[in-house]
Amino acid sequence: AEMPGMYEGDDYDLAGFCVGVAERSEIIDGGRVQAGDVLIALGSSGPHSNGYSLIRKILEVSNADLEQPIGDTTLANALMAPTRIYVKNLLQLIREVDVRALSHITGGGLPENIPRVLPNGTIAAIDHRYQQLVIAPGIPVAKDNGGVASEEMYR
Repeated sequence: AEMPGMYEGDDYDLAGFCVGVAERSEIIDGGRVQAGDVLIALGSSGPHSNGYSLIRKILEVSNADLEQPIGDTTLANALMAPTRIYVKNLLQLIREVDVRALSHITGGGLPENIPRVLPNGTIAAIDHRYQQLVIAPGIPVAKDNGGVASEEMYR
């Protein structure tokens, strides 16, 4: 991840990762996606990797109180929560639903990542009425305090 202004001199980043194995016949490659399929979002546990560059800028311009309550914790604790690995949620979903594609929402957000799994000539229509169900509690606070445009929040 690019994290401008984060590291100086001998600073370094220690990161973990996970790797999965699948039978070739069970690989979900997006090849079966078709117009009319339903888009399902898994709720985020909070900001992840690239999102922290934006959060650092928001904290800088907003002079946010890191002790302000966010749900049942503080802003500081919400921001420091470990990144959840979603494999158990995905495996359960795959057992229960005919999953035809998966999209890992990273630096380009929804606008750049979802189209990668769609067939040419199709688009994803997102019903924003349900977004409060999948957005972590601290995200709206960051948006409002930082004056971030809604379009940018989808990235």
